[in-house]
Amino acid sequence: MAQQIAQLGATPREAFTAAAIPKLARHEVIPMARVELDRFLALIETLSPAELSQPTDCTLWSVKDLIAHQASHVVSFVRLGDFIDQFNPLNLRAYTAKGMNLLDAANQRQVDLRAAHSLAQLTTEIRDSLEASLAGRQRFPAPLRWLSIPVPGSDLRVSIGDLIDNIYTRDMWMHRADISRATGRTMAHTPEHDGRIVALIVRELDAPLRRKLGGRSITLHLTGTVGGAWSIGEGTPQARLTMDTLEFNRLASGRITAQHALDEGLVQIEGDQALGKLALNHTAVLY
Repeated sequence: MAQQIAQLGATPREAFTAAAIPKLARHEVIPMARVELDRFLALIETLSPAELSQPTDCTLWSVKDLIAHQASHVVSFVRLGDFIDQFNPLNLRAYTAKGMNLLDAANQRQVDLRAAHSLAQLTTEIRDSLEASLAGRQRFPAPLRWLSIPVPGSDLRVSIGDLIDNIYTRDMWMHRADISRATGRTMAHTPEHDGRIVALIVRELDAPLRRKLGGRSITLHLTGTVGGAWSIGEGTPQARLTMDTLEFNRLASGRITAQHALDEGLVQIEGDQALGKLALNHTAVLY
């Protein structure tokens, strides 16, 4: 083990400290959301009717359900009342009574409301609402942006501002990956856009994972054109995890488990195996 750690040595030249990844700047928010909307639309406009029923990594939802889910997100910013309506607990009683948390209930209700919509109707809803939705994000009231909501399945909270600026775009990006995977398409991606989204995900993972590492350090190496290498923790890395970028995001979003990643050979751990597995088991980010 000592020899393995010595071979890992210092952080690789191409690796950066995850904590130093710049946070999302205000001037990035709308351009990033616009690019993702354009790419999402470009993908779904290529789908055939048969592909809409394909199952996805989101096991309760088909390809069409994912599109309906994203349509609801876009529409929610056209008017403030639309956003409030989607999260009004009174509208969600039928879902929360089944044990759903507020976020899952809100999402499922919006998918159900669009159950009879065709792909053409969903695509038109997104396209026709696009500009008004982007404008709505920019004028969302500051007092509401400061409010925080609980993150399902954890003791964390997220501000509505971060949800609007960062997580909604990340969510569309991840669902674009889901649809591409479900329909056998190669996901269109570029370092400038998709690489920045991935870096922001790693930045968000840094603080909670750093706490779990207890003064130790790992290097996370994500392969592919939008990946990179980052160190997380304190001191010289004692383990290096290598994963395909999209497989990493499947893990971080809860679509697959750490054990599945290990069993299927989706991750390679060099150095301290126990530390690498600890990091895998605590790789979780809100999408």
